[in-house]
Amino acid sequence: MHSYNLAGPIDPASLALQEAGRRSMETLLNCYCREVAGLEGQLSIGPLFGQSDSPASVRLALHRTGGRAMHIRLPLTGERLLTVVDSASATGNYRYLSPMYCKAPGKPWALLDWQALAGLLLRELSVKYGQPANDELMQQIQDSVAVTSAVLSAACPKPFSPTPLQAFVESEQSLVFGHPFHPAPKSRQGISHEDMQRYSPEMGTRFALHYFAVRRECLLQQSVLAQPCDQIIAGQAPAGLAADEDFFLIPTHPWQARHLLTHPGLVEAIRRDRIRDLGQQGAHFYPTSSIRTLFHPANPYFYKCSLNVRITNCVRKNALYELEGALQVTRIMRGLTPQLQQHFPGMAVMEEPAFISADLKTGDAHTDKAITEGFGLILRRGFDAILHPGVTPLLAGALFGNHIYGEARMGELLGAMPRCGGSSREETAVTWFSRYVGELMYPVLYCYFAHGLIFEPHLQNVVIGVTEGQVRQIFLRDFEGVKLVQERYSARQLDGISPRAREALWYSAEQGWKRIAYCLFVNNFCEAINQIGAGSPALQNRLWAVVRHHLHAYQSQYGNDVSARCINALLNGEAFPGKANLINRFFKRPDRASGYLPVNNPLGTLGENQAWS
Repeated sequence: MHSYNLAGPIDPASLALQEAGRRSMETLLNCYCREVAGLEGQLSIGPLFGQSDSPASVRLALHRTGGRAMHIRLPLTGERLLTVVDSASATGNYRYLSPMYCKAPGKPWALLDWQALAGLLLRELSVKYGQPANDELMQQIQDSVAVTSAVLSAACPKPFSPTPLQAFVESEQSLVFGHPFHPAPKSRQGISHEDMQRYSPEMGTRFALHYFAVRRECLLQQSVLAQPCDQIIAGQAPAGLAADEDFFLIPTHPWQARHLLTHPGLVEAIRRDRIRDLGQQGAHFYPTSSIRTLFHPANPYFYKCSLNVRITNCVRKNALYELEGALQVTRIMRGLTPQLQQHFPGMAVMEEPAFISADLKTGDAHTDKAITEGFGLILRRGFDAILHPGVTPLLAGALFGNHIYGEARMGELLGAMPRCGGSSREETAVTWFSRYVGELMYPVLYCYFAHGLIFEPHLQNVVIGVTEGQVRQIFLRDFEGVKLVQERYSARQLDGISPRAREALWYSAEQGWKRIAYCLFVNNFCEAINQIGAGSPALQNRLWAVVRHHLHAYQSQYGNDVSARCINALLNGEAFPGKANLINRFFKRPDRASGYLPVNNPLGTLGENQAWS
């Protein structure tokens, strides 16, 4: 963070709030440009028109930086927005270089803060769609700014630890800004500021789990492991919690425990000695970037806990159908793993092989569902036996989705790589990115085109294993987001799970391809290229040429007729599908119902034989 106030120092809290507000404006404008203004011809990037009528700070920024003026028309409310960006961006990944201004008809330019910009954009959307003001979204934006401000106040960026699993924790807990194309990327509704400080990964926190003992007749679990889930959890529990033969243990996130303890159904179960509250105890676990998934380096499993908190789009509780679905995907993956390992030895899947919860069987469907979802816990495979010697696992989002902090981390990695023959930083970056694209893209496409398995390789679902900065492994995770192409997996093939779980797992082939294309090319590669090639359009073009090269190579080595149609469309410049996070939140739609909008695809403009290395 930087301050240009020459009259005197600004206190750190005010500076953090100022920076959080600025970043909120950037992400809001990112969303609006991609989802509305760019598609409807209301956005222009270029020279400044009306020089005499423009704010002096905009003219100064243009002169100092050599950037371009961004003009946005809001035709329904009659206003105009003006700021400076570093350059035009094929994919809408702008770097903002000046404050933002608004001009209403007949009035002078006015400097905007985040509240004013959010109000303008939401008012334009309300008129456009004939909807009332969305106060909930404004509250989510406000919440996101407050969380970001608190995170910035605590942030102390430094190089990752040389100890691999400690570096992994640091990467998981380093996401200062969050999703660059979400209107409220740090929103956490339902949790107090004090609890945000106590439990947010960005605060560098860790804490003991909160345990409950539940009567064994209420046990709800499944496992594809040699041991049932309750035995695995008991084996990892604090020494003083030896399992009673009449009870089983369930660890919970401590915030969730407090939430559950307010539920009348749980209060009654405790009164009747069907559940015992054992409190918070044992080893301290680290919250990872998802907030609800907890990690301890000595535990062979991550604990993916339920959390009745709306984090960005969704309330993060584990419904029974999601528990079943995770196990079904694990069963399928176990059958495919030998083939995948043969083809892609650098890829590892962090399977979810067991779950546990409680079913009180009270006869009150609402109460029983709330308790089952509230206790739902998934075991996710840790790094034991899949992390190669000498490899450090780092969250992709810490490198590509974290704005200036990710850019600095990426620079550290490239600086750690051995330089061959005095190669330049640009050559090193191209080499690094090519290895990354190859290790990630091939298995994701193969799982989809050869087996109808839809991964979500977005920045929080990909962990990159590096040695001396170079990519050595890719870890895919989070089976909640993994889906199955319905045409490939019939109801008979999935008869071991409930109809609700089957419905949640099924996507059409078209839905599946859009989800993969969005996560892989837009959420992941667009952001990676923007970070690695920051300030260099020529380098960004070279990195897109790397993607083009690997699409050709994948089709040549593993492709079929279906993949040929999809890949050729991308190579010919067909637009990427982009997730409409702003419009989705404006209409308060569930995440599954989110639509896709076209995002410009640079691959078609590179030329068939453009060199990439």
